Amino acid sequence: MDSRTALVTLARFAQGQWGMVTSAQAVTAGVSYMQLKRMTEAGLLEKAGQGVYLMIGGQAAAARHRAVKVAWLRMDPGVPAWERPLLGANSAIVSHRSAAMLLHLGDLVVRDMEFTTQRRRTSRDQMVRLRVSTLAPYEVTWADGLPVTTALRTLTDLLADGAEAGEAGGFLAEALDRRMLRVENVIPELARFAHRYGCPDGDGQALVRALIDQAAATQPGLWDRERAVSDLARELLRLSNDQLRSLRSLAGAAREPAIVALLSRLGSNREDTARQDTGRQERPAGR
Repeated sequence: MDSRTALVTLARFAQGQWGMVTSAQAVTAGVSYMQLKRMTEAGLLEKAGQGVYLMIGGQAAAARHRAVKVAWLRMDPGVPAWERPLLGANSAIVSHRSAAMLLHLGDLVVRDMEFTTQRRRTSRDQMVRLRVSTLAPYEVTWADGLPVTTALRTLTDLLADGAEAGEAGGFLAEALDRRMLRVENVIPELARFAHRYGCPDGDGQALVRALIDQAAATQPGLWDRERAVSDLARELLRLSNDQLRSLRSLAGAAREPAIVALLSRLGSNREDTARQDTGRQERPAGR
């Protein structure tokens, strides 16, 4: 293969991999190790990591979270990114603190590049930490082109790993604020960690409150609005439908869209429940 054809071949891989290509992919496509060496010496390629090359002109795509991208490519170096099954035998999903970093949630200290794999594996990279766990498709999302555990799965992984309450609380508060998590979904998932963080055993609601309170204590003033809305939600549950409608009008006039949305959701939930109850009462016996 001549140099021009080799360069075009590498570019096809790099286009879908943040400007990068692995040596395994290159050799499989017919580009020799000697050609990779010569192109690197000529300044056409840059060594991005062991067995991974960055094409000149691809720096911008690779710049953000470059180390994680290189590590992920090395997890299954012979297979192009677009051909890798999401949860295949060789899959690697960015998780734990690395997932929090890619999701831009919280302010956690990230020391290693953490991945969750379907089976036990090893890595020669001392900065890579591999966890073995079974992930469901709904527990995986995408961030910067990388498969990443969702906000909810990442939060439960952090708690299972013993993250400090302030760190987990900051993650939770930001995820709630950005509508990446909903309190009603978080509470049952966090219930099993309640006792570990000093809350009554199985009390997910108490843990949610404690984590957000801890985040507020470590970063004063940052979560005041989120806490206020959360406190308000608990009080609203005690109000009648007429009272909710009145408050919704007041919140609209005060230009508080978050509170209006909260009131509307509560009202809709109550109406759905009422319709279901009516349907059960009207259903003929024996059917």
